[in-house]
Amino acid sequence: MFLLQQPKDSPSLRKLIKLINVSIPNRVDLIVYGKGLELPSFTAENYFSTIKSSIIKISNVYELLIMELPYVEISNIIGFLGDEKELYELLNGLESLRISGIIYFCGKNNLKPRTNLISIYNVDQTLCEINLSLSILKSLVSYKTERERRLGEQLTDLSDLDDWVKEKAKQFDSSLPILLSPLLIPAKSYLEKIGFNVLTYFDNKILGDIQIVYTGADMHTLRPIASSLRTSAKKVKEILIDVDPLIAPIYLSMILFYLKEIRGGL
Repeated sequence: MFLLQQPKDSPSLRKLIKLINVSIPNRVDLIVYGKGLELPSFTAENYFSTIKSSIIKISNVYELLIMELPYVEISNIIGFLGDEKELYELLNGLESLRISGIIYFCGKNNLKPRTNLISIYNVDQTLCEINLSLSILKSLVSYKTERERRLGEQLTDLSDLDDWVKEKAKQFDSSLPILLSPLLIPAKSYLEKIGFNVLTYFDNKILGDIQIVYTGADMHTLRPIASSLRTSAKKVKEILIDVDPLIAPIYLSMILFYLKEIRGGL
């Protein structure tokens, strides 16, 4: 697919996308995530629940260590972390109970498990959350259904990614905070990390002008809010992320990463 020439100051996301083989065991009792790693963690959880109709519990590190490990029988976990202190505490908890686990760590760390039941894989920090999320889907998609085939094609052919992101980014208003629909909430921590002012559907008070972002699957939850705010003389901009809801939080993250890079943040 032919690509337009990228401006010199326009980042090429396609060059930053580095898919890796994410190993997810046949049996996973729990998905655990560290601070800021909701995007890949909920991508995995949502894949199992919406594609495979399999419910897997998901917890952050400290919920697991305080509320789960002492009271619940757990054999196998998969984890996504980016903080070495959290990794150290998770390792101690898993090793003390001889729980198996595969952990993907954004960045580099020098911690070595004391047991061969646990494996740690370091992932390049650049776009780590996005790359991990895309890699999870690429590794899991089985092409057995039409939806999975479409997802697989999107993940395999990224030739028009830069142009799509560049055009979609034009719809955003740099002066307005962002309100996420329920299906886009997995992107919240990442968007805040790169400097965006983000609210969600579940925030009780929206006091000012806003841009509302949703998918085709959950736009009905945000449309009444948009109408109410306009009635109150608020400026409201609506933006549709028109891709599969499973991949929409990842694509939104890529769009706003692009905006941050070309505008130096909002």
